[in-house]
Amino acid sequence: MSSARLVDWGLAERTAGAVIGGIGPFGQPSRVAAADAYGAAEVADACAGAIEAAATYAGLGAIDAPPEPELIDRRAWTQATLANLADAATPIEERAFAELDLPGPLAPVARSVVGAAAAAEAGVAVGYAARRVLGQYDVALIGPERPARLLFVAENLASARRELGADRRLFLRWVALHETTHVIQFDRVPWLAPHMRELVGELLQGAAAGLDPAAVRTLGRRLIGDPRDVVRRLLRGELARLLADPAQLGALDRLQAAMSVIEGHAEHVMDAAAGELGAGIADLRRRLDRRRARRGGLGDVVARLLGLDLKLRQYELGKSFCDAVVRTSGPEALTAVWRSPADLPDMDELEDPKRWLDRVARASTLAA
Repeated sequence: MSSARLVDWGLAERTAGAVIGGIGPFGQPSRVAAADAYGAAEVADACAGAIEAAATYAGLGAIDAPPEPELIDRRAWTQATLANLADAATPIEERAFAELDLPGPLAPVARSVVGAAAAAEAGVAVGYAARRVLGQYDVALIGPERPARLLFVAENLASARRELGADRRLFLRWVALHETTHVIQFDRVPWLAPHMRELVGELLQGAAAGLDPAAVRTLGRRLIGDPRDVVRRLLRGELARLLADPAQLGALDRLQAAMSVIEGHAEHVMDAAAGELGAGIADLRRRLDRRRARRGGLGDVVARLLGLDLKLRQYELGKSFCDAVVRTSGPEALTAVWRSPADLPDMDELEDPKRWLDRVARASTLAA
């Protein structure tokens, strides 16, 4: 850990490794039977068919050179995710490190305790997620530019398919439809990645600049004086509120609205473009939604810390918006969300798709 970093990211990785070691995402052993495991060629074939079907439905154009899908394990996904988190946390860590300047020997102790607590939180959260995530389009929205990656987590694909009782080919093709829709979004909408990078950067830099020094020092004193109280607050999801800057709520709303559209559009397309897979998709959708909603015990705690309820809300709200737009005005109307950043719905319009349809219709009339 560098002298200007607060979180012990090595500890975060070790913690995540302990969480994912030995137990699978649904309480099953993490070893996957050879008969259940998907192979790289199988995943590549599913993605090739999925991206063609998704592109045809989405109406955004074909993809010339999509990234090759990568079949990885949970540890590799964990390492990639923690690296992204470390990039995102850099400005906030550096500011918090500088502000945590308790007198005498207390400052190094406070930094060490805060850094370890944050590392443990990140490690548990990412380790838990690593046991459930099926796939991810890993595009650089933070840190240096890099090629995007299309990732599928091997153990989780096999375990989820077994738990859901899904047909092998149908399930893989369906998951691939979601992830390849993200490929289409970021490849065919040239402003999307820069816009998202700008929103994320604004939020992170603003959070660092607006970090309340008194709140950081209070947190350090609380950890030293009564670490059990801080842990209890952490488990109730109060740490973010303790350090939150209300000025960042606008940037957070814009980011959440954009993410809701991105995720909801992928959810809509994965169902709408799956017609050739047969009637079993509707039942599979119901089972997947039940799986997402069902958590308990430690899962509830980690969900609050990681914001998984907000993530689930993104899927639900974004998909509901896209479904309503298509139901009212057809698939062509939905392509308007990708015309420009100004055409993205805000949080209120996500709740009321007719307001968004009226606004973009007026914009189209004025531009004509």
